[in-house]
Amino acid sequence: MTKDKLKLGVVGCGRIAQAAHFPAVQKASNVELAAVFDPSALLAKGAGMRLGVPAYTEQQDFLNADLDAVLIAIPDRFHVPVSIAALQAGKHVLVEKPVAVTASEAETLIDVLGKTGLQLQVGSMKRFDPGIARARQVIAAGDIGRILSARCWYRVMSELRPPVEATLFPAMLVDQDVRSRETALKAANRKTHLLATHGIHTFDLMRFLLGDFTVSAATMAVDGADHSWHGIATTEAGAAASFEVTASVHAEWTEGFQVYGSKGHISAEIPFPFSRAASKVRIFRAENSSYEEPIFGDTDAYKLQVEAFAAALLNGQPVQPTALDGLKALEIVESVNLLAARAEPDHRKSA
Repeated sequence: MTKDKLKLGVVGCGRIAQAAHFPAVQKASNVELAAVFDPSALLAKGAGMRLGVPAYTEQQDFLNADLDAVLIAIPDRFHVPVSIAALQAGKHVLVEKPVAVTASEAETLIDVLGKTGLQLQVGSMKRFDPGIARARQVIAAGDIGRILSARCWYRVMSELRPPVEATLFPAMLVDQDVRSRETALKAANRKTHLLATHGIHTFDLMRFLLGDFTVSAATMAVDGADHSWHGIATTEAGAAASFEVTASVHAEWTEGFQVYGSKGHISAEIPFPFSRAASKVRIFRAENSSYEEPIFGDTDAYKLQVEAFAAALLNGQPVQPTALDGLKALEIVESVNLLAARAEPDHRKSA
């Protein structure tokens, strides 16, 4: 492409689009928001009026519009069919995580993608958090030596989440019929939904920082709607790693990682994503007993993500993370679910 801005259409005008993606696209320096689509006329027309762009309620009409690419922000079960429809319409795709519902479904998407000559990026926006990006740069450069040990955690707040989101979110358009239906579907599939929605962040982050790894053991604790997964893993480079994914905790949000190498250490506190703040990263180098604590200005990971997507396409470069990265993260989710089920106590299995 020989132009300055990518013409982008957004699929889905619900919660995540309004809270994260619409503001990000509006602020992105190399993106033009060209259209929105949602089957809900209330959401599509309301978003179109707010954003000053054409709004569509029919998918094919939207895909026939003058667009270079689409950003897909809809429930997980629609990610693959809508991504395939967009690819077949000649549009590049940025799709929210998880890339698919199952690894098998992701493989189908990758097969289709490979025949189009187009690109698909998975919306693992934490990779674009400048604190996390700095940590990966330091690890990849070998500044803290060979990685020996790592710990990652992701704990979603329970009672605190609604008021915190109400503080950070813009005034939201809500189609109550759509919200009620999606809430019921999530509740009916809570265990698989929670790990795929939340755990996928942790597993992609671990791969981003540490490379590929194999989970050797996992266990899960449940109390009503609260689920907590813990596991241990070994990276291909031989490091020992552990993880926790808890949805939800009756406390404040906490997410982060600690990585120990033969020459130093990196720790990070990752903020609630809608705060749009960068992670607080501390890098310790043992050779001179010094800490680096970088400060960043441009910290909206959602904006940085869509700008990186646009820059790659405009400059003819590959996007990151790819559909293959999305597949590998889903394979880890499925492995953890399987290992946790095997470790489940007999009395719970028979309940």
